[in-house]
Amino acid sequence: MKKLLRIDTSTRKDDSHSKDLANRYEAHYKNIHSNTKVCYRDLSQSDIPHISQNFIEAMFTPIADRNPSMQNTLQLSEILIGEIKDAETILLSVPMYNFSIPSSLKAYIDHISRVGETFAMDENGFTGLLTGKKLVICAAYGAVFDEMKQMDFVEPYLKSLFGFLGFTDIKYYTIEGTSMLGAEELDTNKNLLSSNF
Repeated sequence: MKKLLRIDTSTRKDDSHSKDLANRYEAHYKNIHSNTKVCYRDLSQSDIPHISQNFIEAMFTPIADRNPSMQNTLQLSEILIGEIKDAETILLSVPMYNFSIPSSLKAYIDHISRVGETFAMDENGFTGLLTGKKLVICAAYGAVFDEMKQMDFVEPYLKSLFGFLGFTDIKYYTIEGTSMLGAEELDTNKNLLSSNF
């Protein structure tokens, strides 16, 4: 059985272009892998808190020395890391907000980026531990970025971050101009993107 972890980050419940693109990829994936288990995580509904001093102290305390309060502080982080470790493919839908990612996604990243869990650190540097997995990112940008690609802080950040955690197979699909183009043209563009899945 194939395991797909789908993570949605748009605050839109309806008419989300990033979710629509991810829907198309999910359907494509299920068509290829008929025996698929999908785990869904909607970050706009998950209430993932920003990390705190208590979180940092618990994270850097050896497991054997963590008290019940520390274990409780890390409980959600452990669940999120477990989900990503359990999946073979991670499907991430993300809209661009003010040239970057939604704050809920940044909070999620802070919870899954943990030394000894998703990356290792020694005298030789860093090693990503989330290996042998595929990451598919379906992104939606309100503007067209042909002439201002330097303002795109979504793609380079996500590729760098997940590459740091061990991902080498990363596919990035972007639908642009969602605030500028008509529905018919957007649908045509999504169909063209979908044909490359």
